[in-house]
This record gives sequence, C-alpha cells and structure tokens, in this order.
Amino acid sequence: MQKFFLIVFSFVVILLSSCSFHDDPRSMASTQISLTYDGNQCQPYESFVPQGQKIEITLINESEFDITWYLIFRPIEGKFEDQDPKNILASTSAIAGQISASTFTAPNLPARYDSLCVRDADSDKRALTYLLVVQPYEE
Repeated sequence: MQKFFLIVFSFVVILLSSCSFHDDPRSMASTQISLTYDGNQCQPYESFVPQGQKIEITLINESEFDITWYLIFRPIEGKFEDQDPKNILASTSAIAGQISASTFTAPNLPARYDSLCVRDADSDKRALTYLLVVQPYEE
C-alpha cells in the first residue's frame, strides 16, 4: 500500500512539474526594447509594449551590413507593400557593427504588429519579428 501511494505521489509531482504558467503579456510590456541583428536574425522574436506609450528602442547591429528596422501595418484588403511609407508606423537604422537608439510611439490599438530588420543594400534580406502592443494594467 505504501508503494502504491509513493507511485501515485511521484506521478502527481511529475505531472505538476510539467505544467507551465504563462506570464500575462501585460506584465511583460516595457517602454524599452532592444533588438539584436546578427546578419540573419533579429532577436528577440517578440517584444511587448504598452499601447500609445513612447517606446525607447535600441538596435544592436552585430552584422557587417547597414540595417533598418521597420514597424509595419498590414492592411486588411488590397496589395501590401512593406516599403510603402503609408504602411510604416516607425523605423530606425543602425550602421554595420554599431548600436543606435531611437524612440517611437506605440500604436493605440492592442494587436500583434510585424516588424522587420532589413539590410539597406539588399531589401530582400529581411528578418521578421513581432511587436505585441498590449493594454497595460490599470492601477
């Protein structure tokens, strides 16, 4: 009988340890984000920001290419051109091997927005990331 309880207890412990708890995105939102580009990827893939707030962005360019980061808005209908100025909500650039800092205002609509790290000399070389705009906790 004692062996049975030990087996059941072990099973429950293993089951509970495999469960994960996800943070509320609102608690992960920050007015400061940092993106690192290595020549192929832009990391982190997701950044959380509060809606309508002034956001400080640090772009760390570890590559040998000049890059520009774009926050873009994809229209629901019609043809989408990511380099069209009407689709760009914010942008900042960093020359090869340098760090740049800039600010922009986060959109007011909570949603997931696409952002791109694009090589200036070759716009076909781009890395997709996401900016998740969330409604902050009310205090």
